[in-house]
Amino acid sequence: MGTATSAIGDYDHTVNVFASDEVLIRLQDLGRTEDIKFSPDCRRLAIAGFKKSKLLILDVEVVASLTGTSVKLTNLVEVTSPSLNRPHGLAFIDDETLIVANRRGKAPVFKIPSGGKDKKIFDIGAILTLGCNDQHKIESPGSVSVWRLDHDHFEILICNNYVHHVTRHILEKKSRFRLISSEILLSSGLTIPDGVAVNNGNHWIAISNHDNHCVCLYQNKPQLNLQSKPDGILRNINYPHGLRFTEDDNFVIVADAGSPYVNIYAKNGGSWEGTRNPRATLRVMDEATYLRGKINPQEGGVKGIDIDRDMNVLVTTCEEKVLQFFDLRHVIRQRGVPLDRRKRYLQWQYARFKHNKLPTLPGVSFSWNFLRKVISS
Repeated sequence: MGTATSAIGDYDHTVNVFASDEVLIRLQDLGRTEDIKFSPDCRRLAIAGFKKSKLLILDVEVVASLTGTSVKLTNLVEVTSPSLNRPHGLAFIDDETLIVANRRGKAPVFKIPSGGKDKKIFDIGAILTLGCNDQHKIESPGSVSVWRLDHDHFEILICNNYVHHVTRHILEKKSRFRLISSEILLSSGLTIPDGVAVNNGNHWIAISNHDNHCVCLYQNKPQLNLQSKPDGILRNINYPHGLRFTEDDNFVIVADAGSPYVNIYAKNGGSWEGTRNPRATLRVMDEATYLRGKINPQEGGVKGIDIDRDMNVLVTTCEEKVLQFFDLRHVIRQRGVPLDRRKRYLQWQYARFKHNKLPTLPGVSFSWNFLRKVISS
C-alpha cells in the first residue's frame, strides 16, 4: 500500500490517502465521472463511470485523529451490466444495494458483489428496474437519493433531467426489492434538475436547478406537489450539480460544474427557508485543470460529492479529478468567501453576465450586489 496523496488530491484541505497501485490504475481508467456516494456504513464508495458505462466500488476507511484525517482505499469491485447506459447518478439503498440513474436509460437496482483477491470485475444484471413508462414515470434520469422510511421501505427521489421534474418512488424490501408506488413530485420552476439530496430526518429536499443557476429547497410535507414553489433558494452558483446536507443539517455543500469551486451554505437558524448566498467556497482544482475540462460553460468543475456520516471528509469526483478527499472539519470552519482566491473568477463572471463581453445565459440568478461587494473588496 502506498501513499497516493498527489495522485488523488493535491489542493487545499486535502487529506492523506493510501491506495494500492491497482486502485490507482482503476481510477485512472474510469474516464468521465458524474457522481460518487458512500454506503450507509461508510465502508464502501461508489463512483459512476459515465462514458464507459461502468461502476467502480472501493472499500474505504476514514481515520480521524488528533493529528489529522487520512483515508485508506483497499479492495475494489468494477461492475458492468447490460442495464448500464451512461450512469449519471447513483445512491446506496443499503450497504450492498445500489440504484443507478442512467442518463440514456432507466434506473436499475443492483446487488453489488463483495469481490475478493481473485475476482474484482463483474458483469451483472439488475434485480429491479424502474423503467421509462407511465407506471414508473422515469425519463432521462440523472441523479438519485435514498431515504430509509423504516426497516423494509425506502423513499427514492430521481431527477429526470430533460423532462424537468423530480419523481418519488417507494420501494419495499422483504425477500427482494419491489416497487410499491411512483409519482411525479416536483416540477414548477425546475429546468434540468441535476442533483438531489435530503437532510437527516427527511424534512428538507434540495434540488440543483441547473439552468436557473440556483438550488431549490423544499419542505418535505405531505402537500408537496407539482405546483409547489421552493421554500428556500441557494444562489450565486453557475451550474449546480451534486449536493449534500451535512449530517448535523447545518450546511449544504454544492458542486459547481461550471467553476473550480464548491459552495458552502450555512443554515443560520432553525430553518432553510429564504434566500442564501454561500458562506464560503472551497477551490477544488487549479486553473489549468479546470480549463482542461471546460469544453463548454457547463463543464470543467466538480460533478459528484458526498460526505461521510461522521463529517470528517468531503469527497468529490469529475473527469479531470476522478477522486479527491478534503478535510470537512476545516472546510466548514471557513468564515466568509475567501476573496483572495475567488476574486478573479467573480470578476470574470461579472464581465460575462453584466457587461456582455461574453454571451449572456438566460435565467441567471446571481446577486449583482454580492458580486460587486466581492470584486471591490
